[in-house]
Amino acid sequence: MRDLLVKPYGSLADALVEGLRRPPRRMYLRVNTLRITPVRLVELLRSRGVQAYMDEHVEEAVYVEVEGPFPLECNAENRVVVDEKTAVSLMLGANLYRPGVVKSSSFRKGDRLLAVTRHGTPVACLEATVSSRSLHRAEKGLVAYNTSSPFRAPRLSELDIYSQGLFYPQGYPSIGTSRILGPEPGELVVDMNASPGGKTSHIVQLTRGRALVVAFDRSPGKVEKLKETLTNLGLNLNVIAVPYDSRYAHLDFKLAGKADRVLVDPPCSNLGVRPRLVDDRGVRDVASLSSYQRQFLKAAARVVKPGGYIVYSTCTLTLEENEENIVYAVEELGLESVELESSPPFSEKTSYRGVVGYRYTPLSGDMPGHFIALLRKPAS
Repeated sequence: MRDLLVKPYGSLADALVEGLRRPPRRMYLRVNTLRITPVRLVELLRSRGVQAYMDEHVEEAVYVEVEGPFPLECNAENRVVVDEKTAVSLMLGANLYRPGVVKSSSFRKGDRLLAVTRHGTPVACLEATVSSRSLHRAEKGLVAYNTSSPFRAPRLSELDIYSQGLFYPQGYPSIGTSRILGPEPGELVVDMNASPGGKTSHIVQLTRGRALVVAFDRSPGKVEKLKETLTNLGLNLNVIAVPYDSRYAHLDFKLAGKADRVLVDPPCSNLGVRPRLVDDRGVRDVASLSSYQRQFLKAAARVVKPGGYIVYSTCTLTLEENEENIVYAVEELGLESVELESSPPFSEKTSYRGVVGYRYTPLSGDMPGHFIALLRKPAS
């Protein structure tokens, strides 16, 4: 993967890799402005001991600061292996819950545990709230408290105001993606890869529920997660959530040439997620993903109406999954690459073979790795 980063970043690739290993200093959340103002949410967060700040550029973006790095103090003999997503949460100070556990050694309630990734990288020291026997019989629930982690961030999802749907934890580039899409009331908007619902709910928020949103995701389980997100936020207004492979949306849903705006946020190598602890993918995986992503772009080009817009977005940094896919959209699908009037905050404009995109990285604004491009279907 480092070799793939050399293509777009050259001599900066090593610095980029090091940046990806650490979390950003700012952890963002999106204010649900249909329920609360940003000023009031900041007041509520601070009243709960969370020091929060409003972003300088985006009205609905609020952030908290991540502390660290700290030494990982843990002399535990017992280990618990966790999945990659859980490892990141633990590294930031979150507690351990059953769904994130891959396997463990034998332990008793109250024992100290060392949490490690599948590759053995230590991420946190824990105190067990259950025994290993109880753990393996359970499907959910708290497994251990986090007693030591390299970084510390507020546990936002455990706050009462989170369950009240007043905010949604979301990366800054992800918030910017929906803003670049620019949905308007009265429009038909198609989200081709909608779960878990961050961008879909933001589209509803930006249009105050006055656009019709068709939100696809291939997995029925993911669509249920999407619905949960929308319901919790109270943003399930005029949203049709469909468990379906959106690569064929133009065939089975009579959407060809109907959508005003289409969001394509396809599965990717996730190389921009921070902190990035391990990565088993290689060149062949990225090539396969790039081909898969183009199928969504091809469907989007058929779904969008003449004069309509497509936003392509990924949380990765490879040239193959980003700029080269936009070149394909222009040269093979007949779309136009659109340059924004100004680069989004904390991003850098990239120009490649006649197309324009916007990259977020740890090197520019201490951001997660992310790519966004705006495309337009010619009016005639």
